[in-house]
Amino acid sequence: MTQSMEKILRTCDDFESAEQAERAADAELSYQDRFRIFMQLMAPYYAASPGFQRVYRVDDLDQRSVCDDWGIRIQPVSKPSSDG
Repeated sequence: MTQSMEKILRTCDDFESAEQAERAADAELSYQDRFRIFMQLMAPYYAASPGFQRVYRVDDLDQRSVCDDWGIRIQPVSKPSSDG
């Protein structure tokens, strides 16, 4: 679900009054509002691509085997505590 960003159009007679209006609008924003706006602006750059999907791998850890092509005595393979 996407949220639309509120858009406000202000007209000013000169650059100085435009700067004052912009500073007044910025002063009214809370930190939460600033963060929300920042996240909305940055979302297209950090969002996951719709073409990517999470891929899971299933591995039967109890049936691992070790190949001993060089004749080095096969050592038992211990179970890892985690795969990550």
